[in-house]
Amino acid sequence: MSDPGKAVEELAEVMARIQKELNDTLRSVWAKYSALYPDKMRVYDPLYDIEDRGESIAVYVDVPGFKKNEIRIRVTEDSLEVIAEKSEERVKEENERKYIERQRLYRQVYKKILLPAKVRPEQARARLEDGVLVVVLPKSGAEREVEVKLE
Repeated sequence: MSDPGKAVEELAEVMARIQKELNDTLRSVWAKYSALYPDKMRVYDPLYDIEDRGESIAVYVDVPGFKKNEIRIRVTEDSLEVIAEKSEERVKEENERKYIERQRLYRQVYKKILLPAKVRPEQARARLEDGVLVVVLPKSGAEREVEVKLE
């Protein structure tokens, strides 16, 4: 009899690879055509990493150029949402500069990440380190599996 847990893990790995390929494809298409859209419509889809630390999960999200007070974080038991938006003053300051070339043009960041395990949202901690948002989420405990006998 095969291990159903192993099969689920393998399926999750395949789904993660498919999601990465799709994200990479969409990112390259967006890069080609993003210049056609006005600044207000440009939302940066940041890259991220998820680290299993045993009792907790750490999520690292790229938010370059954003200040601490411009970032909002929402956490549920199974997801993390990052929203960042530069203030009108900062956008105006950046637009007044005389750029020769400008490739790092984004005013907003949005990312919703499905977490690989249930977490305790009320115990989440976050910090900003060199343009990377680090969110540490304690796991809600081991999922229990019970075998039920037929009557």
